[in-house]
Amino acid sequence: MIQINKLERIAEEKGVDAVVIGSTDNIAYFLDVKVVGDAVLLLYFSRDRVELYTPLLEYYRFRDTLPSDVEVYALSKTIKPIDAKVLDDDFKTIVKKIIENHKKVGIDLSHNSPHTRVFTTLPQDKVVDVSDNIDRTRMIKEDWELDRISRAIDTTGYCIYRLINNLNEDTSETALAGLFEYEARQKGVEELAFTPLTLFKPGNSYPHNLPSSRKIGSNNLILIDVGVKIENRCSDITRMVIYGKLSDEELRIIEVVEEALNTAIHAIEPGVKAKDIDKAARDVLEKHGLSTRFIHGLGHGLGVNVHEPPYIRIGSETVIEPGMVFTIEPGIYFNGKFGVRLEEDIYVSKTKAVVLSKDIERVFII
Repeated sequence: MIQINKLERIAEEKGVDAVVIGSTDNIAYFLDVKVVGDAVLLLYFSRDRVELYTPLLEYYRFRDTLPSDVEVYALSKTIKPIDAKVLDDDFKTIVKKIIENHKKVGIDLSHNSPHTRVFTTLPQDKVVDVSDNIDRTRMIKEDWELDRISRAIDTTGYCIYRLINNLNEDTSETALAGLFEYEARQKGVEELAFTPLTLFKPGNSYPHNLPSSRKIGSNNLILIDVGVKIENRCSDITRMVIYGKLSDEELRIIEVVEEALNTAIHAIEPGVKAKDIDKAARDVLEKHGLSTRFIHGLGHGLGVNVHEPPYIRIGSETVIEPGMVFTIEPGIYFNGKFGVRLEEDIYVSKTKAVVLSKDIERVFII
C-alpha cells in the first residue's frame, strides 16, 4: 500500500518544502514496491508531485508497477528509448536541482544510501535530516502491515515443521537450508528475509554463521534461524531441535534461555524502555552465571527489513509503543562447543506483548 501521505506528514513535522529519499528500504516502504538487489534509486516528494528516478534498466518495471500519480524517470546519457521518459542527467545533478528549487529539503541522511556522498556535500542551511521521523513512522505498524508479517510468520512456521519432518543422521546443514528455501518457494514465497541459518554443533556456538556440509550424526543440538518476506514484510524466528541425546549442561542452557525469553516478554508493555526489556533477560542470565555468554542485543524491529528500529538492547532509550513489532532472542554461546538461541516475533498491543509466533513449538525433541 503506497504511503505518500506519511511523507507529507513528515514534511509538515520538519517544516520542509520537499523530501528526497535515497535509501532503497525507505523507497520500498513509502512506495510499497519491491527493490531488487543494489538498485540505485531516488524518490522526490513535494506537495504537488512524486517522482522516482531510476537507471534505465529499472525504469519499465517501476513504471508498470507504480500508480500513475508517481512519475518515473530514467536517467541515461546513451540509450534513449522513445517509449521511456529519459533524462540526460545523473543522480548528482538531479539532487542539486531539487535543492536549488526549494528553501528546505528533508533527506534521509542517516540511512544507508548509494547517494550518501552526494547528500553530505549539500549546503547545510538547505538540508534537514528526516531520518528519525522516518524511523518513528516505520516502527508503528498498521493493520495491513501486521497482516503481512503474520502471514510471513505462518509460512515460516510451516517450513520449520517441514524441516523437522525430514531430519535424519545424514542431513547436512546446507541440505537443511536448501530444504527451507525449497519449501518456502513451494508456498509461493518470492524472497527470503535472509540466508537460512541451519546450524549444528559446534557451528551454532557463533551467533551468525553460515551452514556447512557438516552432518547431524546420531546426537546433536540444532539451531534453526529462518525467515521469509511476504509482500515486503519480514519474519524472523529461531527454534532449537534436540536430536538424540544431549548432555545435562546443554539441556540446562536451553531451559535458561527459555526462562530469559519468557521474562523479557513479560516485561514488554507500552511505556517501558527498550533497555529495560533487555535488562530483564540479562538479569536472568546473570542469576545463572551466564551473562557473559550473551553477546548481542536482545531484539530488533521487523518490517521492510529484517533488522530495523526499534532495537531492544543495552542503553536503548526507545520507548515501547503500541503497534511496534520486534523480535526477542536471547542466546547463550560456548565458542567451539554449542550455542542456544530462541526467538519470538512480538507485536505490542495497547496493553501488552502479543507473541505472533507462539504457535510454533520452541524446542523440538527427536
